[in-house]
Amino acid sequence: MLWVTMLAAAAVMFLALFWLTPIGVPALKRLGGGKPSPDLTFGYRAEATYRLLDLYGESGIAHWKRLLLLDMMFPAVYGALLALLAHKWSLWVESRPGLSVVAIASPLAAAACDYAENILLLRVIAALPRTLPATVRVASAFTRLKFIFCFATLLIPLAHWAGSALHR
Repeated sequence: MLWVTMLAAAAVMFLALFWLTPIGVPALKRLGGGKPSPDLTFGYRAEATYRLLDLYGESGIAHWKRLLLLDMMFPAVYGALLALLAHKWSLWVESRPGLSVVAIASPLAAAACDYAENILLLRVIAALPRTLPATVRVASAFTRLKFIFCFATLLIPLAHWAGSALHR
């Protein structure tokens, strides 16, 4: 239980840093004219990404790079936390082994996709002023997968609960 508590505290700290401080997402959103960074949207196109980078300017690009570098730690935290919680949940409900594996693998897959997305987006930033549209497309695919696996992480226990309730 100590690991869950420590990981939950770290996740809350990261979320607070990202969403409630001047070095976080709201400042970047202001620099982008109210638009969220690509990694916070469900898919994005190269043209739109480069238009947003133009809006950011040098200071905004540097800010986003810092956030992406900070985000190189967060997936390990949320992936481990949600996988541990999924494991505890699967033991508690005595789920089938296949369901347990999927429930535990989903947050780990989300974290892995988050890492791939971050690495690719950092590569896009490093290449500026050169554009890498194919890299943006692949990063966008990983962003979509990240969101899908995050939703699956939440949906699996809810679907199990609903299925169990229907069979009573």
